Amino acid sequence: MRQAVLSLVFSVDMNIIFWQGIISIHQKTILEALARHSRVKKVTLVVERDISAYRANMGWEVPKIESVEIILSPDRDRVKQIFSSNKDAYHVLGGIRVGPMMTMALEEGAKQNARMGSLSEPYDRTGIKGKLRDLKYRYLRLFYFKHVDYFLAVGKEGVKTYTRLGFNPNRVFAWAYFVTVPTVTAKPNNRDTAPNIIYAGRIEEGKGIYRFVTELAENRNAQFKLEIFGGGPDEEKLKAFVDESNLSDKIRFYPFLKYDDMVQQYARYDWVVLPSTRKDGWGVVISEGLLNGLKGICSSICGVSWAIIDNFNGVTFDWSQAGSCQKAIKAMLSDRGFADSTTIKGWAQASLSGEAGANYYLDILDCVYHSKEMPLPPWVANKPNSNIS
Repeated sequence: MRQAVLSLVFSVDMNIIFWQGIISIHQKTILEALARHSRVKKVTLVVERDISAYRANMGWEVPKIESVEIILSPDRDRVKQIFSSNKDAYHVLGGIRVGPMMTMALEEGAKQNARMGSLSEPYDRTGIKGKLRDLKYRYLRLFYFKHVDYFLAVGKEGVKTYTRLGFNPNRVFAWAYFVTVPTVTAKPNNRDTAPNIIYAGRIEEGKGIYRFVTELAENRNAQFKLEIFGGGPDEEKLKAFVDESNLSDKIRFYPFLKYDDMVQQYARYDWVVLPSTRKDGWGVVISEGLLNGLKGICSSICGVSWAIIDNFNGVTFDWSQAGSCQKAIKAMLSDRGFADSTTIKGWAQASLSGEAGANYYLDILDCVYHSKEMPLPPWVANKPNSNIS
């Protein structure tokens, strides 16, 4: 067995190569944490392009990633050379045949019997397109899954997706987008004042912010402030609803900010919301808020809902259950019974930061290639009490 042989050569001087679509802000800090780790010799990031138009329109810029080699837009010969000159490397593919470069990497890695894992989000299985995607991935399973040693599956739905396809559940590891963000001195508890809420993202149907605001409007007599940073196809419709509902004094709109400016905003808020109605692999905005000591309110569709612990660091709701969102909103508006900002921030640092993700990933490599115990995801391992699953 290939993995049995590999366990004999596992070393502390690891060479790790990530293959991604773009140079992502959401990957920056875990790559840097791995590059700093005493067990890691080198981290390389290979990307198809530096940034996508979608992310650029959201205020992203190409991040500088410290101590990580970046290879941009390699052709087939360069891809082949990366594998052949790094026989001892651990490769992490950002999906299975996602884009031309990732397809070349998977095919070349399979030819060279490379150590490969896949960092993959769940795919949308709804409707006719969802059925076609299901057929596509079942086809890919037959030809390519045998070359993938493990999946870093984003969120509960990611874990369900790749185990449902027949991949060994002992090699499907729950994954998050681990980030470390700037934080400020913890603000005092504002439990006796109106909750300040932030939403940052696209204003579109799949993100659910219009639907969430209509639910929030049913509490128009309650004290709260919601500030929305972003834009998108539902922006004018949402602004019109807010005006017609006489909520302009409580709900305000701002354009997208540059990422570095955006993460500086969290200190002004108590809650961060992500009410997605369609597939949302993780939902980094919630992680960023938790790392700044905010509480999170999000739908169960979001992968990050796995890291929200009711009555500790936030509340979740299920759009498919009547009254669920309204119940969550009332819990948020009461803002009672949750951990304080400092406690939430400390928990998030141990569970969702780049450093937490780096340590977890190395534990995963130990499990897959060195016969160690299957590690728990850090947001589960660090649960505040034994009653939370």
